[in-house]
Amino acid sequence: MDKLKISVKEAIELIKNNKFSTDIEIDFTNAKIDAFDTVLLGKNGIDVPEELIKYDDTKIDYSDIAAITDEDITSGKIKWTVNAEIPLEKEITDWIEKENINLNEFTAKLIRNFYEGIKSLLKNAAL
Repeated sequence: MDKLKISVKEAIELIKNNKFSTDIEIDFTNAKIDAFDTVLLGKNGIDVPEELIKYDDTKIDYSDIAAITDEDITSGKIKWTVNAEIPLEKEITDWIEKENINLNEFTAKLIRNFYEGIKSLLKNAAL
């Protein structure tokens, strides 16, 4: 038996009214789907082709997000993070796991100590 084929708009209405069924097929032909509707569809097991998703920044309510100030950064309330991929030998990864080391904290402290050491060297070096 062929599945009933409906438009994206009809599918969204069915979902909102708790009447959507997996026996229904959605016709994505010529559809442009709002990003918020894409989330709703995705939560109901419907994958939306990426090229059909339209996104409008002006529809997002940012009013509850506080602005970041210079004080937030200088006080340390907000910290910049860097993501890096560091290839490690198996012996080292085994040691990290065995010692239960938090690699983010360890790396941050290691870089801080290296930085302080270099500053100290430059400060105390005879020029």
